[in-house]
Amino acid sequence: MANRVARDSASRVYSDLRTVATRRILIVDDEAEVRKLLADILRAMRYAEPLEIEEVPGGREGLDAVVRQRPDLVLLDLQMPRLDGLALLKQIREVEPRLPVIVISGTQENKMSSEALRHGAVAYLPKPFDPRHVEMLVTMFLDSTKPRPPKPVPGV
Repeated sequence: MANRVARDSASRVYSDLRTVATRRILIVDDEAEVRKLLADILRAMRYAEPLEIEEVPGGREGLDAVVRQRPDLVLLDLQMPRLDGLALLKQIREVEPRLPVIVISGTQENKMSSEALRHGAVAYLPKPFDPRHVEMLVTMFLDSTKPRPPKPVPGV
């Protein structure tokens, strides 16, 4: 009897662990050091749900990751070669209109940040940024949204 109760209890705990949603965050920045810093900040966070973090170096890879990964939040650098952050933001809005995107930029140009906000960015974070601000914004926007189901894998 005691073994069955212990087994049932362990099974229930394991079942609860499997149902905890993983929150997916996409980091799009052409600077590897910035991507690593942001990922380290996110990994150090004590968020209520597990975080899955993907880092990509450019706009094209970012759009592919948005479509493939279905992240819950995107941290997006505005100034990147080839496909810049503003152009990527516009494309993200076409495929995922409600996806929260926090734009990050080293430029002090208000026009670029205000244009990003006008095109649907939920927040603007200037570089250099304070890790506490990153954590606060990420927590705020993850808390305000439900976890998004992953994209179904064909044939599974």
